[in-house]
Amino acid sequence: MVGNIPNFTKIDILRCFLRFQKNTGRQEIAKDMELGEGTVRTVLEILKSKKLLDSTKKGHFLSKKGEDMLNQIYGILSTPKNVAIHHIYPNLKKIGVIVRSASSLKELYKLRDIAVKNGADGALILKFENGLYAPESDYEQSYKELEKGFDFKNGDILVVAFSDSKRNAENGALAIAVELSSFLKKFISEL
Repeated sequence: MVGNIPNFTKIDILRCFLRFQKNTGRQEIAKDMELGEGTVRTVLEILKSKKLLDSTKKGHFLSKKGEDMLNQIYGILSTPKNVAIHHIYPNLKKIGVIVRSASSLKELYKLRDIAVKNGADGALILKFENGLYAPESDYEQSYKELEKGFDFKNGDILVVAFSDSKRNAENGALAIAVELSSFLKKFISEL
């Protein structure tokens, strides 16, 4: 007999782990991640098996190893957050994340394809050098609206993925972040 096919990905496991910046209950995580409680329970068990979480009867919390790992991840990645840019795909949910110390931004269409493979409808990839701009594009566009919502440093990459669901938008943005960071790639491969 074949067991159930998991309805989550390694990116979902990363999304769950990122939510341990503050104490959060399983129900709250499930609702925020747009996943069922049983799925979140399975994801939490995976994180626990990797010694990133500990648990008591009161719930799950970061282990020392998990705390160190989360701090390292947040040195590379900003907290994924809702982005309000109304002139771009106004009816879709948009999630933005900053990637610091990213590898080179060659062949952006391949990065956008990664977002789509992870459920997003597409992605906007911008670089910050004294202001946001679209690499590989001669089109002049003001991104001042986006600059207000994040704390940028020169060299940062902003990934904004969009979809009809928050989960797919966040998965798309984080999948690109993983592709841009060897540290995140290694973290994901060990899950």
